[in-house]
Amino acid sequence: MPLVRHHITQNVGPQEIRFDYASIDNATNTSPRKPEVWIYQYRNGPERPWNSFLCFTETEFIHNDFEVMNFYTSKSPDSFQTVTPVVVKFLREDNEEGVGEIYGKLMLVGGDVKENLGGKTRVIRSCNSEPERLKALQEFFGMVFTEEEQAGIRGRVSELLPK
Repeated sequence: MPLVRHHITQNVGPQEIRFDYASIDNATNTSPRKPEVWIYQYRNGPERPWNSFLCFTETEFIHNDFEVMNFYTSKSPDSFQTVTPVVVKFLREDNEEGVGEIYGKLMLVGGDVKENLGGKTRVIRSCNSEPERLKALQEFFGMVFTEEEQAGIRGRVSELLPK
């Protein structure tokens, strides 16, 4: 996808994506002209409103910057990525050349396995414990965990405990 303001790209199903270049409302800069950032946006159909998902600047980051960002993301209780495992698998239909179009995706968010086949997301399984989630990860995503890896999940904030 080109980094061009308002260039619309077709995503999976009816979803469209684009970049905007604008200031963001909750920026803390108090200057009269707030700095502009690139904003990744999506909408789930041509008549639907655009949703802003994330933003980024054109500032160069070095290795140490990424270490600090990764530390925060993996340790802060305010980051959903600390407590909520997220897995995404894109579904592709193979053609004669072997590489086909993406027609949907499977997602695991927390304890829910979701499916989006082009426009609507639906929950296809809700896991209520870590063993159930590990079984779903194997069944839907082909991910198999050793006993040692499973033991590494136990006691962590991301462990799915029975309700």
